[in-house]
Amino acid sequence: MRKTFFSAVLTVAALSAAMLAGCKSEEDFRNERAENAMKHFEASRFKQPADGRTLTLRNCIELAQKNNLELKVRQLEEQVAREQKTAELLGMLPELNVKNTFTARSNTAASSSRKLEGSGMTYGYSTSTDRNVNVFSTEVALSTLDFGLAFFNTVQANDRELMKRQRLRRTSQNLTLDVVRSYFKVAAAQRAITITRKLLEDCRGRYELIEKLSKSRAITPFRAFDETRQFVDMEKRLTSYIRNYENSCVELRALLGLDPSGKIRVDESALDSIPRMEFPELTLLEQIALLERPELYETDMRKHINVTECRKELIKMLPSARLFIDFTKDNNSYLYHASWYGIGISAAYNLLKLPQHIASYMAYDSMADAEAAKAYSLGVGIMAQVRISHSNLMSVKERFAIDDRVYSAYRKNLQWALANRKAAGELSQLELDHIRLETAEKEISRIVSLGNVYVAYFQVLNTLGVSKIDSESLDAVKAELDAARVRAEGELAKAQAEYNSRLTGADAKKSSEKPAEKPFDLVNRPLTTLGGSDDLTGSL
Repeated sequence: MRKTFFSAVLTVAALSAAMLAGCKSEEDFRNERAENAMKHFEASRFKQPADGRTLTLRNCIELAQKNNLELKVRQLEEQVAREQKTAELLGMLPELNVKNTFTARSNTAASSSRKLEGSGMTYGYSTSTDRNVNVFSTEVALSTLDFGLAFFNTVQANDRELMKRQRLRRTSQNLTLDVVRSYFKVAAAQRAITITRKLLEDCRGRYELIEKLSKSRAITPFRAFDETRQFVDMEKRLTSYIRNYENSCVELRALLGLDPSGKIRVDESALDSIPRMEFPELTLLEQIALLERPELYETDMRKHINVTECRKELIKMLPSARLFIDFTKDNNSYLYHASWYGIGISAAYNLLKLPQHIASYMAYDSMADAEAAKAYSLGVGIMAQVRISHSNLMSVKERFAIDDRVYSAYRKNLQWALANRKAAGELSQLELDHIRLETAEKEISRIVSLGNVYVAYFQVLNTLGVSKIDSESLDAVKAELDAARVRAEGELAKAQAEYNSRLTGADAKKSSEKPAEKPFDLVNRPLTTLGGSDDLTGSL
């Protein structure tokens, strides 16, 4: 007895020690965080480009799709969802229970019996069990309720995997847009730095020239101050592109999954030509967005998950039936048969759980309706995004056209000034430097506007949920939309009829409630009603 007690105490102590070993203090988490900080810092420094080549836009997008950490997280989430689907699928297998029981007794399991009527014993003590008994049993059981729930859990796990796939697809699309935005920031900054450095070197003597002209009284002190202020302001604006270049490089390298502290150089050739951008009519763009946007697919999948939950609640309302077959082997020598097979079925029904399942069914049905309404609301919002992004593209293209015309005019003036600088003097050299600076500023503004045109174009593609728009893809989308319209023709006709009936009823109600009005006669209106509280504008 004492030995058994001490064994129990030691077992409890061992379990308590194991549980305490799994607990972490705040200091443990801080030490772990410090180790992870060093590992992540060093790992980030190892992520350098394969070579020092100039990266094109395609190279940047490919690197981002390969190395971006957020995208890798989405890929891991999709992998986890896939494994969870496999686990739910395996839950549909029946139970297979293998059990071996060995019992040993210190005394013989003997018993006697007594008469129910009269007095006395029927017979003396007897036993039908050995002291040492080993029972081996194998049972295969199938619960219809568990099988149905496992089936629908598999369906929901498949939907969740598809949802993760759509989130991964949307993350990839957003990553492409962010890369394009950062890419053209870096490209514009590189081009601006090239223009600015060369120009500032050519005009670096302008302050000495202004001071010299002021001392010789070729210009007034007020004009000297104004010229100096203009040069300083313009130099600040031009050199700001050099500062922005570093920030743009850090942003782009972070998106590419590279070391943010490194250097990067991109191809600027895209800024030498105007891109050709053609889109179909706006209504078709809206339909493409409603067909391709991953968010809408995700909403439809959440709705299907709720519908599947309704079906699970219906299954829970049914009786729980359990089918089983087992085999038992017993080495008890007193038994007539030492092994046997058994087959059976058991059913149970909990009536008090029925109201809960009914309420849950109604709740999930309402959630499915809410997801359907959310899908419609999200679709309307996406159509608005398409129109806004398309309008922004048109606006940005107009802005670029203006900047291009302004730069062309300044460049022509600069060429004219350079051609006529033989009649110059120091004063004309000051004006020439000023024209150079202004022309360079307009050129940089044109470059930035052209980069914004590219970004706006990819913004439209992002709102559509596609990677490109060409004739082949448009034909495929049109065919798919036409087929969907044929399938939904009945529902569309019904919705149109309901809309027309509501519109007719509203017009009839409005005409019946509106009082009859006499036509307004301005000529024959009494003069006493003009002015005062009876205003003519309000009456009209």
